[in-house]
Amino acid sequence: MNARWIVGVDGSDEAVDALRWATHHASPRHVEVTAVSAFHVPAIMSMMVAKRGFGVDELGLQATAGHDLDTAIERVGGNVTALVVEGQASHVLVDTANEADLLVVGQRGSGDLRSHRLGSVSRYCATHAQVPVVVVPAPWSPGPNDRIVVGFDGSENAAAAVRWALEFASPSASITVVSAVEVAPWLGEALTRERFPDEVAEQEQQMAAAVDELDPERRTTRSVVLDAPRVALSDAAKGADLVVVGARGRGVIAAGFLGSVSTWLLQDAAAPVVIVPHGD
Repeated sequence: MNARWIVGVDGSDEAVDALRWATHHASPRHVEVTAVSAFHVPAIMSMMVAKRGFGVDELGLQATAGHDLDTAIERVGGNVTALVVEGQASHVLVDTANEADLLVVGQRGSGDLRSHRLGSVSRYCATHAQVPVVVVPAPWSPGPNDRIVVGFDGSENAAAAVRWALEFASPSASITVVSAVEVAPWLGEALTRERFPDEVAEQEQQMAAAVDELDPERRTTRSVVLDAPRVALSDAAKGADLVVVGARGRGVIAAGFLGSVSTWLLQDAAAPVVIVPHGD
């Protein structure tokens, strides 16, 4: 059975970039790409038109969604299957992706305020999807996936992220696994190593052992940074082609929410970000 990727399309340029990312990386992997556009009648609209004695043009809404889909596919090119589904976009995409291997969305959609760096649909998909979700920032242009950065904190979600990156990366790609260790966050790295050498060495050994178990062939480069996770990943992600993290890291008590580092990356990273759920 061939792998299948789902891409959310809503008429925005961000959605076109998401579809472009998917088709670019799907082609050499022989992956089937399905572009999905959703339409629905808001409850408030149904109530308003019912009072006035006329119906909602559902066929018109469906046609608009189909037009947006056809336009995006035409702009991107490639072998893409079009699918128009009735329902709220966030729910449609998550439900459709549950039968696929990957969900790809733009960082913002056509209905999101421009001041919001992360759209509501993207956030919902990254939080609720049972498959890995790629959030593609705009503008994005085709290029190699030569440099992949993976955030790792020893959690099961981070382990899933490392496994996904190893499977996705081409043999020639460089994969850097970044672990942030905060032994003494009030000190700089040099002073921390000087004053707490045993603690630092222990943390580095633990992270190395955990990554070795996930990557026995040592395809990855390991980097342990004595800093906050946001700072460590921000520095490592500069110039990266892809950033991969688990849906939640350590210390998160609610399964329905993304971890703070994952949320921050989705909002601010210049590269596409993959959120990998533990279940993957």
